[in-house]
Amino acid sequence: MRIAQQLYQQMVDHGYTSLPNEACGMASGKDGQIEQVWPLVNERPSPHRFFVSKSIVSSTLEAIEQSGQQVLAIYHTHPGTAPVPSSYDLQSHPDTKVKMLIISYKFTPPRSACYSVLSGRYVKHPFHIGDR
Repeated sequence: MRIAQQLYQQMVDHGYTSLPNEACGMASGKDGQIEQVWPLVNERPSPHRFFVSKSIVSSTLEAIEQSGQQVLAIYHTHPGTAPVPSSYDLQSHPDTKVKMLIISYKFTPPRSACYSVLSGRYVKHPFHIGDR
């Protein structure tokens, strides 16, 4: 999966504005190229979890579909831990076709990692940040 620096920075900035709590959102595009970031509001602010209501998720998915794109990843932040999925992250991940992207603020600058999730297990997935 690939993302332009500017779009990646949008996700990082979203995370900074949510600290000390987790931030979350979706990333959409085509053929493994992220073309748009969809920041969401963590409706139950916590440094260890995020929650977005079904109605917000549905309306965002509809907007993504109308844009002619598909959801490539769900992103969220880890304010104080490494960019590795927690057991809660694995249990909550809704779709094996959608990647999990985690941005960690434990490090300066923040570090990120992308994963494929299947049956409660994760595998690191290639993730390139940059315009080329």
